[in-house]
Amino acid sequence: MTRHIKPLHYIALTCLAATAWLPVQAQNQFDLNQLAPGQLILNMNSNAETSVPQDTLNVMISYVAQGPNPSALQDEVNEAIREARDLLQKTDNIDFTIQGYRVYTIQPERGTRKDVDDPVWRAQQNIQLHTLNSESLLVVTARLQQLGLTVDNMFYSLSDEKHKAESEALLKVTLENLQTQAEAVAAALGKSEAELVEVNVNVSQNFGRNMSVAAGDAGFFRAEMAVPVAVPGETQVNVNISARVLVSE
Repeated sequence: MTRHIKPLHYIALTCLAATAWLPVQAQNQFDLNQLAPGQLILNMNSNAETSVPQDTLNVMISYVAQGPNPSALQDEVNEAIREARDLLQKTDNIDFTIQGYRVYTIQPERGTRKDVDDPVWRAQQNIQLHTLNSESLLVVTARLQQLGLTVDNMFYSLSDEKHKAESEALLKVTLENLQTQAEAVAAALGKSEAELVEVNVNVSQNFGRNMSVAAGDAGFFRAEMAVPVAVPGETQVNVNISARVLVSE
């Protein structure tokens, strides 16, 4: 008996073009009315997953000033963030954005009018940083802490480029597994052809955080700051393919 299997590389390339890495897409919908005598349609499913080491370090850091004079506080924040920006602009391979400027009064305690009559103001601005060079960013973070900035959050993630590469590799494996299953089922049924005629691809989205660091008192910092420590975790990448398989004599 001669088995005829639709070329795997053709299916993979078609699916890649159809999905564009969206969570779910369908391809080549098949009309059951087109079935010829001796043909069968099978619903099949294949799944593959892997744990990928996270490669991107992300740091959220801010400068916070508090006191009775909002103008003086804003000037203090502006000066600190400008100094931080100048430092970051001299550093290679670290991407950053400066945003989240806020000036507000601290809420008064219940049952008192102290902060209403004599309000305490708080001004702050945030910097978000990320890089593939985690050692460099950890050193820069320590220097920013020396300037009085406080780490609000620190976590590792998987870059979109790495996630896409791993997803493409998994897609190939999953399609190969599905093709092998289809071939085995066709042979068991005494059929000589197995063709994937409708394919649904589901690729897991790129989420995941490894660790966080709570913010402390921005008004306290040492002249020399030890470099923070962070260890990357892993992100699960998953590909699931469900398909309708046409088997024929």
